[in-house]
Amino acid sequence: MPPNRSVRQRPFCYLDRENKQLNNSALSSDRGTKILMLTDSFMPHAGGSRKYYYNLYRRLPDFGDMQVTIATKKVPGWKEFDQRASTDSFRIVRRFRPLSTWRLSELPKGLGPFLQTVWHVYRERPAVLHVGDLYPPGVIGVILQKMMGLPYVAYCHGEDIAITDRARYWPRIRDVIYQGASAVVANAEFARQNLLRIGIPDSRIVKITPGVDLERFTERSAREDLKQKWNLAGKKIVLTVARLVSRKGHDLVLRAIARLKQDLPEVVYLIVGHGPDEQRLQALAVELGIKDAVRFAGHVPEELLPDCYNLCDVFAMLNREEANGDLEGFGMVFLEANAMGKPVIGGRSGGTAEAIEDNVSGFRVAVDQVEELTGALRMLLTDANLRRRIGEAGRERVQREFQWRDRARKLYDVTMEICRTQHRERRTPVWASPE
Repeated sequence: MPPNRSVRQRPFCYLDRENKQLNNSALSSDRGTKILMLTDSFMPHAGGSRKYYYNLYRRLPDFGDMQVTIATKKVPGWKEFDQRASTDSFRIVRRFRPLSTWRLSELPKGLGPFLQTVWHVYRERPAVLHVGDLYPPGVIGVILQKMMGLPYVAYCHGEDIAITDRARYWPRIRDVIYQGASAVVANAEFARQNLLRIGIPDSRIVKITPGVDLERFTERSAREDLKQKWNLAGKKIVLTVARLVSRKGHDLVLRAIARLKQDLPEVVYLIVGHGPDEQRLQALAVELGIKDAVRFAGHVPEELLPDCYNLCDVFAMLNREEANGDLEGFGMVFLEANAMGKPVIGGRSGGTAEAIEDNVSGFRVAVDQVEELTGALRMLLTDANLRRRIGEAGRERVQREFQWRDRARKLYDVTMEICRTQHRERRTPVWASPE
């Protein structure tokens, strides 16, 4: 009687149906490859990681006949955004609302996105799944990989590991997600080092740092209407563009502004963004006696952000790590400000070491010492030549090292290599297995 042989599961990759270009004689061709990206929220939702995904995925079709679908959830302004952003090769599909937390009470809400994804997979037959968040997307990726052999690419922004390290069960779930991925994209060296620490092989980690849209973020004349709107004429302007949450460090900048006002009465702090900390920050400005020196601009449309950066003399965001592990994984806003020729100041925390080249494009300062921040602001605000020199160095660095097209090409190459690997494995007969 012949020995029993275990049957090998055929890997799930629809190259023989929808992506016929990856056949035995044309592995280098890439026409018609379908990619499904799952993310719990997407543009126009505020957040650096959402901009990161948008700028990467909308460029993937530039390198071949690739069809990209973003499966995400509804956020304010989504209809108008989707109408502008969608093309024949880049589309956005939305259902449900983003999760507010990862608490156990929220977990059942992952069922809807899971069923939606299964329906999409059977209907559209994507070659590779990309998952932009640990939950629900990452968990869905693991399940579909186990059920169907569908390969997936996961993401790590640094804070993903720092936050889940402090939870009871999440480290196990997180590690299963990352270990099961065909590739894990780290958005910075900080994230890469965290992945290595939890045991993800270096061979499966791909570092793709954020970039800057240099067609949008370019130097220009200051808009007089915005100066008038926020009463900025004749002022020295410090700017922060960020959600109003604790880890962005607005309160530290407010305290530094209070100290600077004594010898720099023309200094003004312009805060662009909104969030749950707004009332607390407004109260702090009153308490510090600088209410008249602070401008709360609130939410500003994405297309207006370059003009906001252009108004400032110095960009500052004192990012810090919160008690729950929440931190800044990279800091795209520093690159955007540099692209506009502005010097930047950030916190010596998280992954900002790659976003800010210390003493070249700006300064990283201690987040527990307002004196150091105050000194850096005073030095830049009182020395126009220093501001110009650091701003120009930052702009040149961004133009040289942070092009979105280069990053999208890297993601495209990773995705196509996964497809080719799946195709080669598919050529092995399903009945073949080692003795």
